[in-house]
Amino acid sequence: MSSKAVHQDQLDRDVCLNGDERIDSLNSEASAIMEQTVYYDIRFKATVPGGDERVQLIINLEIQKNDHPGYPLVMRGFYYCARMISEQYGTVFSNEHFEKMQKVYSIWICPDPAKKRKNGIFKYHTVEETIYGKPYVSPESYDLMEVVILNLGDTDKSSGYDILDLMNTLFSMDMSPAEKKRRLSQVYGIETTVEMEEEVVKMCNLSSAIEEKGIEKGIEEGIKQNSIKTAEMMIQDNEPVSKIMKYTTLSIETLQEIAARLGKNL
Repeated sequence: MSSKAVHQDQLDRDVCLNGDERIDSLNSEASAIMEQTVYYDIRFKATVPGGDERVQLIINLEIQKNDHPGYPLVMRGFYYCARMISEQYGTVFSNEHFEKMQKVYSIWICPDPAKKRKNGIFKYHTVEETIYGKPYVSPESYDLMEVVILNLGDTDKSSGYDILDLMNTLFSMDMSPAEKKRRLSQVYGIETTVEMEEEVVKMCNLSSAIEEKGIEKGIEEGIKQNSIKTAEMMIQDNEPVSKIMKYTTLSIETLQEIAARLGKNL
């Protein structure tokens, strides 16, 4: 199709290149009203001392049972970082004071990764690549998002990296609190106080909770998918909405989305 055959309304939206090629324009407005709610495992602020001014960091910590849930985990980490950046408007800064924006971290601890991915620490962040000219912007101005993924390993094998071995001990799903206390003392020279012993016990409970959470999420996902399949069949059969909601327990909004996907009207 040549550029002469393009309708006027298309010309308003498209930029013609070589006859058949074109660039589709996007809506210039962005709205967060329909953004999905994000449920963080842990999120907190940390302050780095030193210098003339204290620097605050916003840190998100996630415990991830499945280290490859059908997509690269780092992409979800950057999505969380982006949400934590956008949420700063109106709380950390307002109007055009973007210089007050605080760096965000999304740290993912994977206690039981696939064997080929065990024992690894990976950091992903923004860097500057100078194409031409002399750099004039400091890293603090553009390195605002950082994703860190810690893939743990086996407690009975040394990774060759002390911090990983320590994390493997703390997050072990098999080691008892007493054995963790012994290793902390004898291997890492960390003498445990009463408060620290309580934290070690909590860490053991957390390891169990991670495993239980993974099982529960799997069951919940299975139930949800079954409800969606049932809803699809009932919508195709033009069943009443009230009946579909009764048998699937899905919300009217979810049913409307399913119907739209199937090209059907409720």
